[in-house]
Amino acid sequence: MKKILFNFLLLVVFLGFQKTANAQIFASNERYSESSLHISVGAEGMYNINPGKNYYKAGVGGTLRFQYDLTQNLGLTLTSGFYNITHDKGPRSLTKEDIKFIPVKFGGKAYFLPEWYLGGEVGVGYIDPSIVPRTQTHFVKVIAPSIGYESNHIDASFRYENINNQNNYVSVVALRLAYIFNF
Repeated sequence: MKKILFNFLLLVVFLGFQKTANAQIFASNERYSESSLHISVGAEGMYNINPGKNYYKAGVGGTLRFQYDLTQNLGLTLTSGFYNITHDKGPRSLTKEDIKFIPVKFGGKAYFLPEWYLGGEVGVGYIDPSIVPRTQTHFVKVIAPSIGYESNHIDASFRYENINNQNNYVSVVALRLAYIFNF
């Protein structure tokens, strides 16, 4: 996993420092607006891809994201919301509960084409105490690289998200569809 994250960050740095003639490309950028503050409200669908002994399946969520554009090609993000990842209610899992948690993530978006971006977020989340009653903390670490498309009012992104609580983790792939308000 560390190698995958290293390669992803290396790609983001490479695209960020790439020297090309972007004047003609970004002149017709539909995503870019005169305002530098954007707030988006999104619905999320997710699916657990974590191999192993936990039996968590699909999940849903809703998020609120604040984005401040430092430049036309780089923005900082702050995201929070609520996720519910359902547990398979099979005969061997009668005592397990759904994962319910509230993430708070900080990150950024680097636009490599007029409306396409690579993003990355890291943060913490508060997990429902009924899930982890024996652990000392109810806080989880979250890391989430993504790729997405953003027009003037629509944001669609696909991401991998790792939710880690003291080396017990769930890995999900997620799709976020959001409406953007420009201020």
